[in-house]
Amino acid sequence: MVQAIGLTAADTAEVLVAAAPGAAFLQGEALEFTLKQPVVPPVEWTLRNWRNEVLRRESSNGGKLLLPPLPNGYYRLELSGFTGSRSFAVVPDPGNRPADPDLFFALDSAQSWLARPDNNPRRPENAFEVVSEVARRSGVQMVRDRMSWAETNPAPGRYEWTYYKTNAELLAKRGIALSGIYHDAPDWTRRNTCLPVDLTATYAFAKSAAEAFRGQMTNWEFWNEQDHGFGIESAWDYAAAFKAASLGFRAGNPEATVAVGGFAITPLLPYTDTVMKNGASEYFDIFNVHTYRPLRDFSEILKDIRAHMKRHGMEGRPIWFTETGSGMEGAGSLESFLPGIKMHSPDQELLIAEYLQKMMITMQMLGVDRDFFFVLPPYSEYGGNKDWGLMRRDYTVKPGFAAFATLVDKLGGAEPEGEIEPGEGIKGYLYRHPNGSRTLVYWSVSELDTEPVRPGLSAANRHERTFRLPQQPSPLHGTDMLGTPFTVNGTPIIATRFPAFLDDVGKLAVKTPAIAPATRKSEENATDRTIVYRTDLSSGFRLSAGKDYVDVGEDGAAFNLQVWNLSDRPKEGVITVSGGNCTGIPEKIIIPPFGKTELELTFMPVFDDDFKTELRIDGSFNGRKTTPLVIPVQGLQAMTGAGQKLEITAMHDSANWRRNASGEMEITYDEAEQAVRFHTRFPPIEDRWVYPEYTLQLPQESLKGALGIVFEMKVSDVSAVRQMLLMAVTGEDERDLHLRINAPSEEWTEHSVQFPEGFEPEKVKLLRIGLNSLASDITFLIRNVRFLYRP
Repeated sequence: MVQAIGLTAADTAEVLVAAAPGAAFLQGEALEFTLKQPVVPPVEWTLRNWRNEVLRRESSNGGKLLLPPLPNGYYRLELSGFTGSRSFAVVPDPGNRPADPDLFFALDSAQSWLARPDNNPRRPENAFEVVSEVARRSGVQMVRDRMSWAETNPAPGRYEWTYYKTNAELLAKRGIALSGIYHDAPDWTRRNTCLPVDLTATYAFAKSAAEAFRGQMTNWEFWNEQDHGFGIESAWDYAAAFKAASLGFRAGNPEATVAVGGFAITPLLPYTDTVMKNGASEYFDIFNVHTYRPLRDFSEILKDIRAHMKRHGMEGRPIWFTETGSGMEGAGSLESFLPGIKMHSPDQELLIAEYLQKMMITMQMLGVDRDFFFVLPPYSEYGGNKDWGLMRRDYTVKPGFAAFATLVDKLGGAEPEGEIEPGEGIKGYLYRHPNGSRTLVYWSVSELDTEPVRPGLSAANRHERTFRLPQQPSPLHGTDMLGTPFTVNGTPIIATRFPAFLDDVGKLAVKTPAIAPATRKSEENATDRTIVYRTDLSSGFRLSAGKDYVDVGEDGAAFNLQVWNLSDRPKEGVITVSGGNCTGIPEKIIIPPFGKTELELTFMPVFDDDFKTELRIDGSFNGRKTTPLVIPVQGLQAMTGAGQKLEITAMHDSANWRRNASGEMEITYDEAEQAVRFHTRFPPIEDRWVYPEYTLQLPQESLKGALGIVFEMKVSDVSAVRQMLLMAVTGEDERDLHLRINAPSEEWTEHSVQFPEGFEPEKVKLLRIGLNSLASDITFLIRNVRFLYRP
């Protein structure tokens, strides 16, 4: 029996330290551990695999413990007299594989922010180096790291790269490239905004960063989730700043690729269409998206993205998901050693490992060019309840790390061929290696494949199913989800919810071929990309909640137009304005190198029959056309005043609404308010949403010809509303249109939402109106729902 001196029931994870960084051993390394606390020998220990099966029980003398060699996998060591366990991984040595700069599997490390010194007593002093080495041991070839513009460029011409450069060097030394991303514009570049208003400063910083990190950051992203919470400005403001940054990146490092900032919301919002209408696609090589959606949604997400790219002539561009992560496991269910910080249970950690492999394989089969899993180091959100990271707060690896390393080892460099049909309730995907051999990855369908995000999911049910593969060699050699080898000797193969890999399989019939990833970059053309337009709009332009259009009265409004020249030569040219009548346009504009010309203009819209138009600015300078500035304009006041209104009285009956929320929802009719009341209480989860559903009674409630929707709403606590959306669901595939709604009030407020260009309201079968909540308890009421039609 081991007894710790002066310590009662100490945690094994705290006192037993692995020799390998992050407790991630490479195959062939000595499996050595050191006891931090003095003990009375002998030390009795138990070794378990990730299935909790006992592999070995022995004792050891002294303060060091040396295990015999183990196959790849994920393990736990228990010490008699101590609580808990010390988990560790054994993974293949990536040095035994050729480098693959185009590797699909990638990680968001965010280490410059997440591994900085903090109040974590178990953070290693060399945390940056630990995270970099753990990344190398995973086999990853590219990670994503963040940078603060304000921190690194506190004054014009002054650059302080600090630990951002340190991390880039640590990763580059290990053969790992970076996708660099930054936001947080310094105060001197902006004016009561998030995005910069000074486009020469935007250009200069991008150029300096690309020069400073050349050979390390091989891809650049400008801004993060600009359609969501990282920017309050319009889509055309983002497009202008992005154009300036892209020009700077390419000037600083012509070899680097450029990605548009990652869009957070899928299906893509009209905001994204507006960015592309402004010519942003001519400035990037890679279309960049984030998703934290369930596995079941991925096919529709990619359909929506490809439809968007086709609309804007970008079919050949690669698609990167620079953040993908899981909320399927729910809030951390255990208390960590840090007060107020929850952590995953072992069951939740296995759910993440399962999700990671299924997600990445599904994305690759759907033609995504590269996927970054969020996130490598430890990180907490939502008041400490949400536990992110493939590493724990003591900087040791979770099972998800071993799952990622196994993916790289088994499928890195292989070409996805497509999906096969192993049997009912079983998924199978075939990969072909450069040497002509094939690997089959398979799993049994579980709740992760079919369920929406909801609390209480567990990996306890393995969902065992069996299948046979015809005419295969025997034995077949396989690898489980966390890297441990196994052998199949001609008997039926057992599939569980956890993916497994079979090597050197014979010919198998592919049912659904994999979608080939795109590879085309942006192309040079005759457009002068160095002329960039930016506007400051007066209060006569009312920006929509979705930041994708403005509402303007028929009498028009004034605005300031800036014409920037982001080149080293003077430019002379003309501009034209369409979509209405514009006054104040000069006959000729002359702009000095890296300068701007400002114009004070007035715009009076000319609406079409749908009360829409576009304020569009085009130009030609030194004989070359420019990319446009496009501001979609809607006449909501004119529409609500002149349009015909149709009230669907059935929507005022609470019985006709269906509950749809991540918490317990009550739907009642409030007689005093003459409104439908929606009250929701949420469990301790971070993803709090409530979007009650109304199914249209077709054909009598068809929205054919509708221009938009008007309704009154109020909410119990306006500070608890993260965002409010209208969702219009069309067709059997449940594809929906998300439209942001202006923030509600605690008093009755009328909201008008106009359907975007190209939307076909006659296809709508179901409506959702609701919100995402920051509070655990929220109520909102809706009344007077009307649909608007042409007069």
